[in-house]
Amino acid sequence: MQITPNVLMNTLLSNVQTQEQRLYQLQEEVSTGQAFQIPSDNPSAVTNTMALNDTLASVKSYLSSATSAKSILNETNGVLQNVVQLTQSAYALATQAANSTLNGSDITAMQETVKTDLSSLAQLLNTQYQGTYILGGTNNTTPPLDITSSSVTWNPGATGSQNQEFQLGSDQFVTANITGAESGLVATTSSPPSPFNAFLQLYQNLQGLEQTLSSGSAGVNVSAIEASAQSLSGDLGNMTTLQSIVGARMRRVQNAQTQLNSLSLNLNQSIAQYSSADMASVTIQLAQEEQAYQATLQSGAQILPLSLLNFIKP
Repeated sequence: MQITPNVLMNTLLSNVQTQEQRLYQLQEEVSTGQAFQIPSDNPSAVTNTMALNDTLASVKSYLSSATSAKSILNETNGVLQNVVQLTQSAYALATQAANSTLNGSDITAMQETVKTDLSSLAQLLNTQYQGTYILGGTNNTTPPLDITSSSVTWNPGATGSQNQEFQLGSDQFVTANITGAESGLVATTSSPPSPFNAFLQLYQNLQGLEQTLSSGSAGVNVSAIEASAQSLSGDLGNMTTLQSIVGARMRRVQNAQTQLNSLSLNLNQSIAQYSSADMASVTIQLAQEEQAYQATLQSGAQILPLSLLNFIKP
């Protein structure tokens, strides 16, 4: 094969173009910090990065869901904590009323306290969070506790086993609301059977204590007050149990958040390993490629001007 000036020129141009392309890629890596700009730069790294980004997107979605669940559970736990404290206070008052010799003013004061507790309890049970009733089940646009001049009922939409579920993983969910079943939902002996609820039961028992105290002018009905105290003791147990359920769910969410945050960190690190350029290595390669490029240009400057006469021996 004869090596003509055209062959030398074409070879030189091909080498220069290859080096320029490599220089451009290295310069882009230095300026962007990314190991590739287009899929063809590193198909394997691109495939791995895309898969990791898909997984990371799912993790972020689960984290967002966990944050929403935690907010609702925190609010619910706060309500239950206040309900428990109110029930403890009412139970202590009923116990005191049953075991003390009270005068009319004492009974009146107690009655006013219970009236205030009833008002506070109604507000707690109808607590709204971000525009929805947290104890309202899936029908959380209607107040759970419905108080009229003639009756007090727990809205049927807030009973049953409706779950407000939030996804914490591919196969992990958490319920953020207290379902009717969990709040002591039972069928009463009425016909047709109607659902009953521990929150409604607490309100009615507290209402019963208030009514018993209101008859104090005719003498304290000790047995009725003792019955109220016993009922409130059971209510206190129910409220404590519900608070434990919510607390357990809060711990589940917290553990899930910890795991998801750790997974998110690991995924980001893995993505960085595949997609981020090794700046120290890239800088060295860039310097080497620039030297090689300059050497090629200098060689070309010496070779290209040559003519056929330069290759003819005298």
